[in-house]
Amino acid sequence: MSRQQMICFITPRAPANVSHGVKRRIDDMCRQIGRIHFSTLALLPAAPDASALEEPSLLFEVISDEDLAPADLVGLMLQAGFGVLWKLYQVNWPGLRITDPATKREWLRAFLIEHSNLANCGFVGTRDRTVAQVLAENRFFTQARDVLHGLPAANRPADTRMLADRLFDWATHHGFGWVADPAPRSPWRKGPNFGLLCWAALSIRLVLPFVALLGVFTALGFIVVALAHGLTAMNLPVPRDPSAAVLLAALALLLALLVPLALALSTGVGILGLAAVVLLFSVLTAALTVLGGIGAIALGDLSIQVCSVELGLLGVMSLLAFASAAAFIGLIPVLLALRAPPFFPLATILSLMVLAAALTYGFTQLMFGFMASRDCRSLAWSALHILDAQTRLVWALCALVSVAVVAALAIWFLTKTMPKLLRVAQRWDRPGPLADVPAHQVHPSVQACEASLARRTSHMISLTEIRSPYAWHRFWLRFWLSFINVLGEYFFTEGILGSAQGIKFGHWHIIANGRRLLFCSNFDGAFGGYLDEFIRGAAEGANLIWRRSELRKRKAARYDQPAVEARRSFPPTHLHIFKGCKAEQAFKAYARESMLPHLHRFEAYTLSNEDIERATRLREALRGMRSAVKDDQIARALES
Repeated sequence: MSRQQMICFITPRAPANVSHGVKRRIDDMCRQIGRIHFSTLALLPAAPDASALEEPSLLFEVISDEDLAPADLVGLMLQAGFGVLWKLYQVNWPGLRITDPATKREWLRAFLIEHSNLANCGFVGTRDRTVAQVLAENRFFTQARDVLHGLPAANRPADTRMLADRLFDWATHHGFGWVADPAPRSPWRKGPNFGLLCWAALSIRLVLPFVALLGVFTALGFIVVALAHGLTAMNLPVPRDPSAAVLLAALALLLALLVPLALALSTGVGILGLAAVVLLFSVLTAALTVLGGIGAIALGDLSIQVCSVELGLLGVMSLLAFASAAAFIGLIPVLLALRAPPFFPLATILSLMVLAAALTYGFTQLMFGFMASRDCRSLAWSALHILDAQTRLVWALCALVSVAVVAALAIWFLTKTMPKLLRVAQRWDRPGPLADVPAHQVHPSVQACEASLARRTSHMISLTEIRSPYAWHRFWLRFWLSFINVLGEYFFTEGILGSAQGIKFGHWHIIANGRRLLFCSNFDGAFGGYLDEFIRGAAEGANLIWRRSELRKRKAARYDQPAVEARRSFPPTHLHIFKGCKAEQAFKAYARESMLPHLHRFEAYTLSNEDIERATRLREALRGMRSAVKDDQIARALES
């Protein structure tokens, strides 16, 4: 998991100063381990409601390779730098000064594990790369480019194919033969390895949408059976004919999906309406599961649970039957518009129509099979097996009209209503007038830290207080952090969060017994541009997280570090996701006020995300079969 790469050791009783010798030894420890991308030392000020005697905490942020477990990381740190770690944390040692080193080492190991904080949410911009891989690929790239640029013009390759061949030969004979091996890549990133098991694992992680989907299918199945029951009650037996099943499926789809979605979105609450629909179907599934379990235990009968499963399968078959019938009807005007010769388009459309008709028939027969189940007899219905031509025609016309109406409503909703809702959302996203906020200036210590990182990887530490009531805001904060973490791990896997670029490692931690929110980020570029990326590309996520925080007056961690002199709130949001950080100056002032300086930074490399990606692209282009596209990629990389 990407979030286990990002650990913050937050310990009490921070040392007053960190000497240059300690900083140098921390760098030596990280280099010797060889699996730490970045590390940071900083002081966290005491909470606003803490006593005047409470000391600041020491923050030790460590970004490690993805496959390194936290306990293993602590072991490597003690192995490579026990002396310097003891120097940092000996003030917390409860034993006698004269104690054997083995005892101290075991205590320090337990102490660090106890005070380690895994990220509640983390995002990695350059996924699936170890420190060794980043350094090796960059070394290969720089040396290959230097060799190429060092050649006289007369000796340079004549075309991209020759350039690729010569580069591969050079790599093989100069210790870079490993470029022929594929770069490590998790199954969540683009590639051919995302199979059935990966989709199953993703469904397990996305519990709420998965349960909601089951609720949708169960609701569809229940409505189909209820409609058949209603027709039977009116002395209208349902014929066991594909047209009847398609009609029931269309009406069920209209009642179970289109009507709730239209009502939710037309009320003006947009995405919150969709969330309410998802929650509705999730509650339905949970209720059926719980009631089925209670009924099975009380009665010793599994029929309720079996019926729930059958209703879900009936819903799936209904959806597929409607889709295949809609495809068949949609192909009719296409067929009528074609003229022969040529005959191939006509034959293709006819073949597709035959396939759609066969699928419709198969899915409708499965529907009748599930509807006739003995486990769901609470909604009884009667089937008509023998149809005259007139009755069959009436049912077919009803099915045709119902499919056309439902399909037309869906198209109208997508083409007419959705654009209006998007315009409404854009209007809601415009920040309105704000109350006067205190003037803000960047503290000299933060400015000095940013200046020291010029032309290197930028870094920020933001510490805010979670709003009260704590339990309420903490619950939702954990929920949205978990949700964004899933999105970052499984969907935004190519270095862009939403549409925000430049993030190397960003992570959020809920600390201090759920009272404070800590955010640390390693990113490319300057701080102002970094926040602009959040405003333009990930505003909804930023609002969902930071709207539940605030700044309260707190004293500085040290005389030369910033304090919060006045209470400040996150810019107001609308429906949780609109406005907020779109009030650019207020958001940047809030972020600046929350920032803390670092005491020391270690960087295993100072490469940008683009530098890292370019070196990997060069490696990937050299691997496998040669092609004109790969040859062009090699030339572009070496000329950049």
